[in-house]
Amino acid sequence: MTTRHFLTAALLCVSGIAVIGQQAPTVHRLGIKYMRDSEEYATLARQVYRLADDAIARAASSAPSRRWVVVLDIDETALDNSTYELERAAYELPYDDKSWSAWVERREAPAVPGVVDFIAHVRRSGGHVGWISNRNAALAEATRANLKAAGLWNDDDRLCLQKTAEHRKADRRREIVTGSGECAWAGQPAQIVAFVGDQLGDFPAASEQIPQTGSDAAFGRVCFLLPNSMYGGWVTNVTRVRQP
Repeated sequence: MTTRHFLTAALLCVSGIAVIGQQAPTVHRLGIKYMRDSEEYATLARQVYRLADDAIARAASSAPSRRWVVVLDIDETALDNSTYELERAAYELPYDDKSWSAWVERREAPAVPGVVDFIAHVRRSGGHVGWISNRNAALAEATRANLKAAGLWNDDDRLCLQKTAEHRKADRRREIVTGSGECAWAGQPAQIVAFVGDQLGDFPAASEQIPQTGSDAAFGRVCFLLPNSMYGGWVTNVTRVRQP
């Protein structure tokens, strides 16, 4: 490095510009710590599941003529993967498929606060559970075992993982609704009464034409969103649409 380049770098560091990249791991660790250690996060998660409980109570009381289902994402919705994130952050390593698969195979993720009681309520009320996740379908056995260890799996459940990049969550939701496909209870169309997730992609778009979904008004009624300060589209893009 020339003297000129050294002085330039020093000035940038003093001004706080050059340290942005160095601060990123610290910021990431704070997001992980929030979800692992703060009572605020645990309370928020339980609050979301209590709100979802109300939707289940309404579904049970209306006694739909066909089977009714609750659809949940898995990661940071039902299973807490903050240990994986913490281990990667400790060495300032990014996510990659190989390390993620190894973590899933460990089958050690605990349940997100509130989800065990929620799932028990669904089943007591006569509902069924569909797990729709973009985990690779090759991880199905390990995923099922982890859900079972966390007190969440029932052999009547449907585990709908991603087979290819084109195998969208919307496709799997449609299978449940229509009663056809691997995610369905064979030949039995279902009414999905609640969706729970931690990313907006976990919820139906308006084009899917699932009743009471596809708009902001669905949240808190049929769609229930958990906070996730560890990862998501917001990390690399501005995802919020500003409204007056």
